Amino acid sequence: MQKIAVFTSTRAEYGLLYWLVKELDESEDFDLQLIVSGTHLSHEYGYTVADIIKDGFKPTECFANLIADDSPQAITRSSALLAMSLADYFAREKPDYFVVLGDRVELLAACEAAMIAKIPIVHLHGGEVTEGAVDDKVRHAITKLASLHFTSTEEYRRRVIQMGEHPDNVIRCGALGLESMNRQPILPRETLETTIGLPHGQKYMLVVYHPETNKDSENIEGLLRALQDYPDIVKVIIYPNSDAMSREIISAIKEFSAACPEQVILIKSLHRDIYLSLMKYCELYIGNSSSGIIEMPSFKRPIINIGDRQKGRIRSPATLDVPLDYQGIANAIHTALSDAYAAQLSAAENPYQGSSPSRTIITEFRKHGISGNLGKQFFDLEFKL
Repeated sequence: MQKIAVFTSTRAEYGLLYWLVKELDESEDFDLQLIVSGTHLSHEYGYTVADIIKDGFKPTECFANLIADDSPQAITRSSALLAMSLADYFAREKPDYFVVLGDRVELLAACEAAMIAKIPIVHLHGGEVTEGAVDDKVRHAITKLASLHFTSTEEYRRRVIQMGEHPDNVIRCGALGLESMNRQPILPRETLETTIGLPHGQKYMLVVYHPETNKDSENIEGLLRALQDYPDIVKVIIYPNSDAMSREIISAIKEFSAACPEQVILIKSLHRDIYLSLMKYCELYIGNSSSGIIEMPSFKRPIINIGDRQKGRIRSPATLDVPLDYQGIANAIHTALSDAYAAQLSAAENPYQGSSPSRTIITEFRKHGISGNLGKQFFDLEFKL
């Protein structure tokens, strides 16, 4: 039986991993080791480990590494605490694989601990580009630490191979978020309204804005001012993740909510089925989360992507890209609510669609067997300068 350790440190990442975790947990071929850390264990960010337990999973380990500060020093110390905890775990349990998804900065510390312990790393969603965040560097660094790769598109698969990874160990499986959409029942609109406190039939925008971590500060005044131009549409605003400068954003959206409480529903964190349902019924999505790029196009709802955080990612041609300023955002909202844009939106395809990512990943686990046959050699490509 293969011992598979799956790491999760945020609500969003867990939502993407849910079906893979479920498939592993229900299979007799695998011993699932669910490692929970980061904001899952923080009451400030919703204490989402409770959602994991509610889903029927029992965390194997819970590592409370988060320091109540979003400065670079605190984030570095948090990563160091995580690495120390994982070092002890790897020495004790010796899993056959260590599965990580994406590009969160703490994953670099987690994968360093796995590499030193000689635990093969499985990386999901590698090869992507996000020029406006330090996550971009983290993602590519994890690619070089990992032995087995699962990408969301063929273009990203080629990029991972371009970084020297053997093609046999780089598999396109599609985006895990779309699997959640296909397999997770969407709530009836009335149930969603009751759950989040939205008046019956009320139109709303879904707003999710995270820090652009390549900047030294965040000012979302232009975004909030543009949102105020539409008092008849409620703004459902989700807290940002725990990146550097997240507290600046949280402070700003709290002030905005207090100034116009009848226009704002502010949510720290929510379960995946509620988030998917919010995407399904919203008048438009606005922000800079990867879910706006990867998942929203399948709902055929208007998408406004702000700033550079997602710059470089493949996207639906219907995505409206705007800078973080009042006029650009105001113009984009006007366009997004127009009939002409609705026609363009209905014809746009989602470039991230795959069949069943979690089952593809599990098939590869069975193919490779117990760890030890995933040694790394640099795969050279011929090129001319």
